[in-house]
Amino acid sequence: MDEVVLGVDIRAGSPRSRQPPVYSVVIMSRDGVLLEREEAGLQELISLARKYKASVIAVDNIYELARDYDDLERIVSQFPPKVRIVQVTGSPGSMRSLKSLAKEAGIQVRKWNSLSSARVAAELALRGYGSEIVAMFPETRVLITKNRSIKQGGSGSDRWRRSIEASILSETNRIATALDRANMDYDLYIERASGGLRRAEFIVYSDESEIKKIIKETTEWSPIRIIIKGSWRKKVKFVSSESVPVPKARPLIVGIDPGMSVGLAVLDLKGKLLTLKTLRKASRSQIVEEILEYGYPIIVATDVNPPPKSVIKIASLFDARVYVAKYSMKAEEKKKIVDKFEEETGIRVKSAHERDSLAAALKVYYSRVKNLISKADSKLNELKVQVDNYELYERILKGVSISQAIEELLSQKSQEERQEGVDRIRSSGEGFKPLLLKISKLKMEIARLKAQLKDKEYEIRRLKERIDLLEDKRLREIEKDRRISQKSERIKELEEELMRVRWNLELVKSQLAQLSKPREEEVEGIEVELVPSLTKENLEKLGNLGSPILVLDASGTSPNLVRRLKELGIPAVFYRGNPPPSEVIRASFELGIPVISANDLRIRWRGIRPVIPTEDALKAIAEAKVKEVRVELNLADLIMDYRRRLAKHLIEG
Repeated sequence: MDEVVLGVDIRAGSPRSRQPPVYSVVIMSRDGVLLEREEAGLQELISLARKYKASVIAVDNIYELARDYDDLERIVSQFPPKVRIVQVTGSPGSMRSLKSLAKEAGIQVRKWNSLSSARVAAELALRGYGSEIVAMFPETRVLITKNRSIKQGGSGSDRWRRSIEASILSETNRIATALDRANMDYDLYIERASGGLRRAEFIVYSDESEIKKIIKETTEWSPIRIIIKGSWRKKVKFVSSESVPVPKARPLIVGIDPGMSVGLAVLDLKGKLLTLKTLRKASRSQIVEEILEYGYPIIVATDVNPPPKSVIKIASLFDARVYVAKYSMKAEEKKKIVDKFEEETGIRVKSAHERDSLAAALKVYYSRVKNLISKADSKLNELKVQVDNYELYERILKGVSISQAIEELLSQKSQEERQEGVDRIRSSGEGFKPLLLKISKLKMEIARLKAQLKDKEYEIRRLKERIDLLEDKRLREIEKDRRISQKSERIKELEEELMRVRWNLELVKSQLAQLSKPREEEVEGIEVELVPSLTKENLEKLGNLGSPILVLDASGTSPNLVRRLKELGIPAVFYRGNPPPSEVIRASFELGIPVISANDLRIRWRGIRPVIPTEDALKAIAEAKVKEVRVELNLADLIMDYRRRLAKHLIEG
């Protein structure tokens, strides 16, 4: 698709003076000049860019458009989406005059004025001259962490810490929802903890004043802190033209490993490593700055499939292709490819993040780029033609076939000659009018189809953004369901604990009631020892060995304790609430110790001692015998033995 370039040169006034600037404007494509206007204000210039869907704004000095960095950001935001601003005279420190560039490019200018300067700027941009200008857009950091001025000590410190971590997680989710509703773009870095999050940091790509309308900073006495801090660096960045003979960006392969620490690897199209580093909690602006130090990426690679959203967004800033393997790269594959590179170059990778980013960049280079470039060079040698090699590489890596890319570059090279031929046809007479009319209709049809294609591309981008939003929403729903499940499990545990506490309370109340009553007739039944839970420590504390025991919580009983019950002469185990594990019940009955539920049994009291009526005990033990196979328990001996020991105790007492 042909680019539409809007060339601009200031005619009168200045962005820095009281008189508003007036510009001369020339809009052109490779088919020729589409519009010339000697005078236009800034808003009219922006309207023309939108109307003609200009993709490049060509200037000889960026400060003819804006007075400072803030003004540049405001103006850039009003141009059509994806528009690029190119300073055709180069980047600061290596700028050349417009006249010398026109002479070098073979552009004839009869009379220099603001309109001819705008025309030259547009034509130079079409031929690939100039350095692109990237404006650093606003970004604001929102930090959520615990308030270090408020401390909690003592036995509840762990519970306090978990409470704070849960609050940070809750606040992070709330802020993410608010930013999504406001349609604000952001990146999020988190530090996980057992109770939730230890720390969270949003990098929001909006102005600080806009963010403070939906997010409020916390007070000094709040247990967690929310800090909002603008961090946009006021500057414009020129795409590097280092080592490139024409002031045109060097095409790059960039590998990115996103996360709290970002791994960044930059290769040229010959596989040479230009930089390899780790960036801590880097914003997109910082990553873009690092990349632009070396050129302009045409491929952005990652080792994860599907590619992370942050990688896709960085690639879209450069209109670069995202490369990802069919499956996420395994650790062994990454180690193998990086070890080979280290051995060949002597370069040493310092971290896992650098390894992952370098592995992603090398994989796309070895599997795709190296072979394509070799084929392109062979084709050029075979055809014995000369074109801009880097522009050829860029086209084929964006999906154009080698033959078609060479044909397009040769066609572009001979554009001036072909235009002169058209002019001669137009001036040669009436015989060519039908042909010219047909050419004109075909050009109109091409223009219509191009406009339709742009509309489809816009619709595709819009749908992709919608998919991203739905995916984010789905992930938040999954997190919500997980937290609800955790809360449900916790509620269940607390309900069971409440049941045990209520039984203990009921037991204590019954004991107190029995103690306060006058002594009546002797309660008949089996007196049992009360045990909170079956543990080794509680068994050692038993005062009346050889008596049955009543366990308030038997659910956590270990099979190892069963033999100890036998050694202590415990004839039976009654339990309240949940039963002990099945293996404990089985082992107990094998040793002749029945394990019986007391949930439906009447508990009476002899002083503060619980007593199970003999009839109820006999019935419960009989039912337990039916349930267990061949369990031998001499209940009569048990009762008689108990009565003998009771009589002996009364005589001695």
